[in-house]
Amino acid sequence: MRKGRIFEIREFTLHDGPGVRTTVFFKGCPLRCAWCHNPEGQSSELETMVRTNGEKIVCGRDWTARDLADELLRNADIMAQSGGGVTFSGGEPLAQAQFLLELIPLLKERGVHLTIETSGYAPLETYRSVVSKIDFVYQDVKCLDPDAFRRWTGGEPDVVQANIAWLRGSGVPFVFRVPCIPGVNDSAADREAFAAFAEDAKVEFLPYNTAAGAKYPLLGRAYPMDGIVP
Repeated sequence: MRKGRIFEIREFTLHDGPGVRTTVFFKGCPLRCAWCHNPEGQSSELETMVRTNGEKIVCGRDWTARDLADELLRNADIMAQSGGGVTFSGGEPLAQAQFLLELIPLLKERGVHLTIETSGYAPLETYRSVVSKIDFVYQDVKCLDPDAFRRWTGGEPDVVQANIAWLRGSGVPFVFRVPCIPGVNDSAADREAFAAFAEDAKVEFLPYNTAAGAKYPLLGRAYPMDGIVP
């Protein structure tokens, strides 16, 4: 039986889609964005986070699709009354696409509204197979310049651009989200370029999370943006 690895389930979230939602954070991501504020979601392996008081927390838990669906459906009535639902985040949810494809119908059969927050960094077939079953998409756009994208995320921009091209014509409702990182992509010219790229689609500019680097020492790692951002 296939299992999915989740590092957090956050209930009653209000900024991850319409209404009151439960956000599920999938462990594992193919990118290494230098500013990532969920470093415990990057590796697909179980990790231990050691808090400053010495408390040890295991990051990651394995679920079957049925067990996770049952957990998420505990709040189905509350989510439905508010027009909310479940949001898949991460990490990168598409890194566990086959598990998602088992989980989605278990939630949809109960009428749960589904949103995904994704970098779009997955093969087109994988992206299409999941997103076509989702009600709403938050599609990240990190850097428009190919070299900047490679430098700051470690990935190839053509992968994301192919998926965005498909998304534009898919009929699936979506919003572009831009994490605004000082010194990387937050100039007035950058914002104008992102707005032009979005065309008729909505684009949301997300402020830099000043607490982004706090988790890295707890994982025994250095924050890549130290000395670059305030």
